[in-house]
Amino acid sequence: MGQPLRRQRSIVMIAVLAALVLGLWAGGVSSAAPSAHAAKRKSLRLTDTASLHLVRKSGSTLYEKGTATGTLPGTVSARFVTGVTKVTGTVTFHSSGGGSITMTAVGYPQSTGTIVRFSGNIAVRSGTGRFRNVLGSGTFSGTANRRTWAVTVHASANLTY
Repeated sequence: MGQPLRRQRSIVMIAVLAALVLGLWAGGVSSAAPSAHAAKRKSLRLTDTASLHLVRKSGSTLYEKGTATGTLPGTVSARFVTGVTKVTGTVTFHSSGGGSITMTAVGYPQSTGTIVRFSGNIAVRSGTGRFRNVLGSGTFSGTANRRTWAVTVHASANLTY
């Protein structure tokens, strides 16, 4: 066996090992059969309306609390960082049936008056209790009163948990 052929085989072996390690690091090797955990996952189409009121304001950060009605009725707590063209935040739904779902939101104001309309996207990445492995995404829209910071939000998302 010549030196170039041996070197070529070594490079191929290193590439195969690197791909295997990268595959295991990125989530493991999958099989055609679903895992026991995947088979137990549930799906939920969340459609809720939240009515929030201002608890505290610190600069451009708003802390809000309120109630939610719809698929997961219960209480809601939120932290929003407001800007002229963009609002980001973290919202937690505390279901009256147990467990909570925390989502991040990015929204965009669509008007500049006292009552501002907004819409955006949500990403669901964490939860507690029965929602401890929740994942999902969705959209939201609503209105906010810039004098009182009362907020009404309509959210819908597809979740698995």
